[in-house]
Amino acid sequence: MKPGAETYRERAERRRRVRGTGEARGDGWQRTEADEHLLRLATRYSTLTLHQAAAACWGGRVEAARLRVRLMAEAGLLHRSAEVRWAGTVVWTSERGAQIAGTGLSAPNRPGERLLHRLALADVGLRQEAKGHIMLTEREVRTAEATPGRAAELLADHGVPGVHEGAPRGHLLAVPAGARAVHWPDLVLVLPGKGIGAVEVELTPKSPSALRQILRAYGQARRRVAYLGTEPVVRQLQGRPGPDGRWIDGVAQDVGLLPPGGPDPGTSELLRVRPFTADDPAVDRQAARHAQRR
Repeated sequence: MKPGAETYRERAERRRRVRGTGEARGDGWQRTEADEHLLRLATRYSTLTLHQAAAACWGGRVEAARLRVRLMAEAGLLHRSAEVRWAGTVVWTSERGAQIAGTGLSAPNRPGERLLHRLALADVGLRQEAKGHIMLTEREVRTAEATPGRAAELLADHGVPGVHEGAPRGHLLAVPAGARAVHWPDLVLVLPGKGIGAVEVELTPKSPSALRQILRAYGQARRRVAYLGTEPVVRQLQGRPGPDGRWIDGVAQDVGLLPPGGPDPGTSELLRVRPFTADDPAVDRQAARHAQRR
């Protein structure tokens, strides 16, 4: 080592002490476009695994992601944790990291009991974004609907036709679910020139009454929705064969969103039901284990 050269530990301590954002020479690191992309994704989706971060920002190179996450954590832009063994390292933005991300969203809360659901949503959303689709997370939907006119402006910016600017809160990106209630979708798929669709990721069956209310809300709003669920959820939605081989209809048939009977009635004009799968092997395995316990 050259005389006067800093060791890694010394540089890391400088990053923790200076808390630089990677823009000045004295910060001890330089922020890259991939770093900024991760800050945006981790703010929008709340929490990402290291595997998801690597796939979205560094071409699947996990060690590259690990290094950059460590730098941003030392600089105070990211939080990271390996407390949940099955998930490995997970990351989410600090307040400073969220500000630099520039999404207009505050920093997400520390992941808790719903970690699996957060990561499952991120997996689905990132997969669609990698295909070139425009996705809005629930955080983005709620924030846009909280400001009068912002949801309409957002849809117009994306080329969605027929936007009603005077719609009540929650009626453009979410769906009304009763006289005063609103159902917020897990994800919104924006289709420029066409409209929007909702994506629901369900790993645990809801009560039949709660599921009926949500499905009726989508039906009354004429909003297309894709349900991605574990095996128990798929059975609850689209039914299953009975002991005599005859089809036992599910909740989606009860509310008229799927045709009755058949070996695979999981698609209609407004509803599509499909099994949940994740690109992140850890999330995929944990979702399968979660379903087996139900």
